[in-house]
Amino acid sequence: MALNLDIAKGDVPLGMWSGMPITDAKKHYSQIYALGSISCIHFGIELEPYDFDGKIANSDIPLFNVTNKLPWLCQSVDLSLLDVQTDSVIVGAFQINHITGNGSGEISIPFIETKNASILNSALAIKEIMFPNGEMGGTQALPIDYLMKMTIYIYDRHSYSTRVFEVQHLVALQTGSIPLDATNKNGIGIVTLNFIKMFPMLK
Repeated sequence: MALNLDIAKGDVPLGMWSGMPITDAKKHYSQIYALGSISCIHFGIELEPYDFDGKIANSDIPLFNVTNKLPWLCQSVDLSLLDVQTDSVIVGAFQINHITGNGSGEISIPFIETKNASILNSALAIKEIMFPNGEMGGTQALPIDYLMKMTIYIYDRHSYSTRVFEVQHLVALQTGSIPLDATNKNGIGIVTLNFIKMFPMLK
């Protein structure tokens, strides 16, 4: 059965989904497509000591070795832009919310572990700086000795040198773990490092 469109002479046909004349819809769609889209798989992570005179900068830590591409082994990261803390009060029958400050959340990053356990050894080396043994056992290092600058960026899929977005955090290593599982079919070790944002006001 043929579909007949009852369009009078001079009428402008409307797009089925756009709710506007087809010519106008094409114009809007072409402008939207021109905006392009960002790729969630084209991202990078850089870690470096905050103070290059601190202990963490003068230790042999694979994560900071520029010749190693360990940050490229990052599987995913939840890029944090804002971590606002709020509080609420009840006034009459309404709840009123107000901002109390800029919080410091966590950043969890799963890394594919290398055959030399570079990620695990890096986490262990940082731990030994934060909580030294021997004569300094029982003490805790100063933040300047273990603080790191983390840079998370998104780059254009056609040009690695073009960073369309970038954010930096001053972080410290909070936890590190690897699940060992004999039933893991692919056998790839994933080390999850959790970083805590230390001072939101510093970059």
